[in-house]
Amino acid sequence: MASDICERLGLKVRRLRKARGWTQTYLSVHTGLSRSFISDVELGNKEPCLRSLEILAISFDMTTAQLLRGV
Repeated sequence: MASDICERLGLKVRRLRKARGWTQTYLSVHTGLSRSFISDVELGNKEPCLRSLEILAISFDMTTAQLLRGV
């Protein structure tokens, strides 16, 4: 398990995205977030703000709390 919270969040976002068969480009179009931002989040290089976390959570049909659970 990654020790950094941003890395753990990134791994979760990547798992959720791949489980749905989505590309980063599809998630980008679906959320309005840039593909490079999504890539940086998945790599643990970005600390997404609350608004971005909510957008990602909604795209995965979950609450922000559910997205962060276990991270």
